Amino acid sequence: MWKLILLALIIWLGFYIFKRNLSNFKAPKTDENMASNDAIEDMVQCATCAVHLPRSEAFLVGGIFYCSQSHIKRK
Repeated sequence: MWKLILLALIIWLGFYIFKRNLSNFKAPKTDENMASNDAIEDMVQCATCAVHLPRSEAFLVGGIFYCSQSHIKRK
């Protein structure tokens, strides 16, 4: 009788571990998923202070990137 209970417990534990690991599995992101979920943007470096910032937030003057208008005036 104890052997059946022990066997049932081992089977239940195996299914429990399998189910828990299966729920934690995440599929890798594909290019389609990344395009819809995360906007990837190039980073640029300010010529004055060397801070990195997204290209959309930077000021481009004469082919050189700056992080603020005050840094443009310092050149």
